[in-house]
Amino acid sequence: MILSKREKIARLAYLFGLLGLLGLFLGISLSVLMEYIQFGDQYSLLQFSISELGTYNRSSSALWINGGLFFGSLSLTMSCLFGLQLSRRISSGLFWFSLIVTFIALAATGLFPLNVFHLHIKAVSIYIYFGLLAAIFCFIECAIERRIRLFLPLVLSFVIVLIHGSILAHECWRESLGLNPISDGELFQAIVSQSPKPDIWWLSILFWCSIVTMWLWILSICRWYFLPLQQGQLIK
Repeated sequence: MILSKREKIARLAYLFGLLGLLGLFLGISLSVLMEYIQFGDQYSLLQFSISELGTYNRSSSALWINGGLFFGSLSLTMSCLFGLQLSRRISSGLFWFSLIVTFIALAATGLFPLNVFHLHIKAVSIYIYFGLLAAIFCFIECAIERRIRLFLPLVLSFVIVLIHGSILAHECWRESLGLNPISDGELFQAIVSQSPKPDIWWLSILFWCSIVTMWLWILSICRWYFLPLQQGQLIK
């Protein structure tokens, strides 16, 4: 069977996407498992951010999670670059471009851990903003396509909008972070590190939810967009 150029690109996007998802899964899950083994009940995802998990001299599993974030996100960036070549509309191009920036920023959080404070905070803020934009453009693109197989990516993009929108809804955090947390940078600092730690660290929990939902979202795009496309099922 001879594949068309479009099908070959979709195949590469699919494979790089799965490779990146595997890298993220292994890096994060192994790091969390190592922390639970070492600290037991003293470690809780409700009180420790993903950034603290990747802090050298503080976390014994920092190398694993930073490696997973960096190499996994780079692979996902390649997947999105191939996806950009498949775009046929401005909205589709904007979606893939936003997603590319999102994963470059996520890779930067692994390359520049919390030890490099200001670069890490900048990478987290770019991830939040462009992740929100990518989800909005995906919602628009799925609505334009109107394909039943894109229903799950549509739903997960809506969840991403809710999560990132909640993080950026600084009015909710005004009392604890100051009068204008977004412009002061205090909002993004509070996502990655707080002292003293609250019993339930909502901003950190939302960021964890963002990472997990983003993982599921890209998996759904690989399964319900790239895979059918490489099989020639979505070519008009």
